[in-house]
Amino acid sequence: MSIIKPKVTAALALLAASVLALSGCGGGSSPGGEQPEGPKTVRLALTQDVETLLPMDSNVNDNIAVLDVIYDGLVRYRPETTEPYNYIASEISSPDNTVWTITIKDGFTFHNGEPVDAEAFARAWNYAAYGPNAVENNYFFERIKGYEEMQGEYEEDDEGNVTVTKEPTTKELSGVEVVDPSTLKVTLNAPFVGFSTMLGYTGFFPVAKACIDDVKACAVKPIGNGPFQVEEWEQGVKLTADRWADYKGEETPNYDRIEWTEYSGSSSWPDFQAGDLDTGAPPPAEWQSANNDPELTARKVERPGAGLTYLGFPLYKGAPWNNIEFRKAISMAIDRKTIIEQVLPGQAVPADSWVVPGGVPGGEAGTCEWCTFDPDAAKAALAKAGGWPEGKKLTISLGQNETQEQYFRAIGDQIKLNLGIEYELDPTPDFFARRGARDFDGAFRNNWFPDYPLNENYLAPVYASGDAKKGNTNFGYYNADFEKLIAEGDQSKSVEEAVAKYAEAEKVLAQDFPTVPLSFALAVTFHSDRVENVVLDPFSGATKLRLLKYVG
Repeated sequence: MSIIKPKVTAALALLAASVLALSGCGGGSSPGGEQPEGPKTVRLALTQDVETLLPMDSNVNDNIAVLDVIYDGLVRYRPETTEPYNYIASEISSPDNTVWTITIKDGFTFHNGEPVDAEAFARAWNYAAYGPNAVENNYFFERIKGYEEMQGEYEEDDEGNVTVTKEPTTKELSGVEVVDPSTLKVTLNAPFVGFSTMLGYTGFFPVAKACIDDVKACAVKPIGNGPFQVEEWEQGVKLTADRWADYKGEETPNYDRIEWTEYSGSSSWPDFQAGDLDTGAPPPAEWQSANNDPELTARKVERPGAGLTYLGFPLYKGAPWNNIEFRKAISMAIDRKTIIEQVLPGQAVPADSWVVPGGVPGGEAGTCEWCTFDPDAAKAALAKAGGWPEGKKLTISLGQNETQEQYFRAIGDQIKLNLGIEYELDPTPDFFARRGARDFDGAFRNNWFPDYPLNENYLAPVYASGDAKKGNTNFGYYNADFEKLIAEGDQSKSVEEAVAKYAEAEKVLAQDFPTVPLSFALAVTFHSDRVENVVLDPFSGATKLRLLKYVG
């Protein structure tokens, strides 16, 4: 997979404390939590400054959680196992893993009455793949034939305005063919055994023609095809959605209305305590008291998460970043266990691999040899690397978030304590744009959770590039053996064979050690007594709203 553009991915936009899973529903048993008579309403929190609800442009936890009940995709994932199963698709097949035939069930429509047919998926994928549309999920379509011809050259400013300097040669993927209303034929550039596994991701959702005709309006009030439809979105304040009476799908919640309130960071916790939200999790400072409250812990749900937080380096800027001994020194100087206990108690565990063990097929513990806290070995590695320039501070860049800053300040303190390297945090509001533009002079925070259940998704989108000279966009990493093993995995005859090849690629990554794994997420949420069957998403840790039951 070739990631050459500075695109934000779902994982990269996750906060370090995304494990808090601040998606939730109507009030609790606390004072003030009684709901008035009327529609069965669940009340949730949005905490990530959501900017759009256009599926092909939505790739952070909160967008995805909302769109999961507004739209239906070809495939959905079982929360217990992450296994994909057909939903809008009745069959997805391929004789060679290159040419795929997708058969779409009859009878599904969008909220405006348009049919959810092969054309609905083709128009959505073509819009997403067209470079100058500058949507965040563009790169998901690079495996499909004709993608490169749709990119051209363009620049996007901080306001989202796009200037095209070289027009693409086409506006449609040559590898996407509408055979008939119920049949979509997709031709890839090369075999990829995991293609059908990808198709439950938000970026592959269909869109109505009316949505493409007015994309700006659709981004605020989407025309979906799921069990709920957006009533109103007052951006930055509140988002409401009502049950769609004409929904034909099987996965329909038993409540009538969802109200999301937008918050900053973990500031929704007081409202959960007051009974105004149905799920939430406390900020780190209140974690211990919440977990010592028997009434709260009786309504606590947790599961291992799939999120990985890790430290990256600008390898493309040369020394000391491209010196593996320096990177080893940084890693072994960090006491992950102590930091988590102090800053993220009960919400993370120390990471020792690049693929979360047990989270997706192929995840294996212990692939990181230098993730064990060892200050003496860290000092020796730093000396071998030539030391650190006297009087210079190590800059650690990250997004602007209180919990992130606490977490990485603790990491910086460990580096200072165990290696004598002074540091400074660089919280920046345009973190992702700066990272994609290679604008960092020091280490920087990264986060990833998979968009589909395959160990390849932790590896290829993050580290592959196909460019031996420049390496991948974010780090400048390149290894021909790594790329070869990813390609061999893609071309395997079965998913099981592919998973084994991707695991070999992770071992190559482990030897090169381009980034430092820090922590794996633990998904945790508390819920009110007005809801039950609280199931957490195996990828993001958010509450699965289709499974949530309102009991009043």
